[in-house]
Amino acid sequence: MNLKTKNSKNNTRKDGEKKTLSADDMDRGKKNNVLIVGAGDAGRKIIKQIKNEIGTNIIPVGFVDDDEKKQGKEIDGVRVLGRIDDIPRIIKKSKVDQILISMPSVGGTLVTRVAQLLPVPMNIPIKVLPSISSVILGDVHFSQVRDLDPSDLIGRPLVRSDQELISKKAKGKNFLITGGAGSIGSEIVRQLYDSEAKSVTVVDSWEEGIFNLLEELGSKNHHGRPKLKTFIGNIRDKKRIEEILKLSHIDVIIHAAAYKHVPLMEDNQGEAHKTNYLGTKNMLSLTVKYGIKDFVLISTDKAVNPSCVMGETKRAAELLVRAYARKNLKSRFCAVRFGNVLNSSGSIVPKFLKQIRSRSAVTITDLEMTRYFMSIPEAVSLVLSSWIISKNGQILLLDMGEPIKILDLAINLIRVHGLEPHVDIVIKEIGIRPGEKIHEQLAYDKNAVKRSFLDRIFIAEEL
Repeated sequence: MNLKTKNSKNNTRKDGEKKTLSADDMDRGKKNNVLIVGAGDAGRKIIKQIKNEIGTNIIPVGFVDDDEKKQGKEIDGVRVLGRIDDIPRIIKKSKVDQILISMPSVGGTLVTRVAQLLPVPMNIPIKVLPSISSVILGDVHFSQVRDLDPSDLIGRPLVRSDQELISKKAKGKNFLITGGAGSIGSEIVRQLYDSEAKSVTVVDSWEEGIFNLLEELGSKNHHGRPKLKTFIGNIRDKKRIEEILKLSHIDVIIHAAAYKHVPLMEDNQGEAHKTNYLGTKNMLSLTVKYGIKDFVLISTDKAVNPSCVMGETKRAAELLVRAYARKNLKSRFCAVRFGNVLNSSGSIVPKFLKQIRSRSAVTITDLEMTRYFMSIPEAVSLVLSSWIISKNGQILLLDMGEPIKILDLAINLIRVHGLEPHVDIVIKEIGIRPGEKIHEQLAYDKNAVKRSFLDRIFIAEEL
């Protein structure tokens, strides 16, 4: 299902925590010839910085840009050598050590296009500027240049979160995040830690994940940040969760704890029921008992016409949220439903990357399979925005854009590693696994979906 919006605003946080590359990271004894894609403001600012740095080993070979008016022109002494499709010719004529994409607003379509133009097996690395906000603010620096991330390949434009709105609505509130050490939960914690919330309480049964999160956030400046509290606990243990709630006056529960791996849950159906359904029921009943104002369930597209136990238990959890919303009007209950997030634990992208880097066959369950994808920071930003605008009992859907063919994602990941699909890396179909669908849905009825007043968030008016 495509949930496109008009005049879409930027709603995800800056990707400042991704791996970055500075001029110092390059080989100091070697000149690095860089071909810059995009002769706009960002490209010009990069050129100025390179020229102003004394002793830099970065040499701009030239620009490529599809703007007809820029062809052949010099920008601060660096010539526009052609259009983007001319990259193979330019590489053949000039020595190019790396490509820098300086067009942060374009997104994955351009990245994929550039990767497909690079000769194989030259393995010329592609670097990107991650943040359009840095261009707007005039703060373009080589320290922001980073390696490609899988989120660059999903065809979604790079966007910014409305962190100001989130911070304003979170001000003075105490949050509890279940599953707070997981992929989604830990990002919720990070974004709230950058807000004006009073406190953020993290609950998870995963000891190592809690430890890693404390190590990460402990390195930040704590002045003016929310108080961070961490607890080891399982949502299936109602008594333990109640002990934690007694220690803090919680205003908002964001319930991210769940079992999510489809084939594993097919083999462990009772455990899926205990965590995804009974665990959610524990959290809902304690929300009522302690007069907690807001409850947000993190749901999944697999809850729509479920074909697996994981989807069935998440759908049951959605219906529980609605049942509690009807009976308990003093609290506000909602669910936020979305598809796959890139680089989450157990997801397909890390598996593909491991296979590619080891030169193993890339395995796909079905060559026709599609999935919805978005980055973790974007999904979390929209979850927090959904919490802000939700009404009691609503199921909100995140705009996931167009579904992506898993085969295409695998091919693009192989190509950006400088390898040729089906030649250097075999792509092997291994058959659909128990509980899996070829295509996922975000809503039971497209006609029962309406637009919210925030871009990229929809409301499912389902029975």
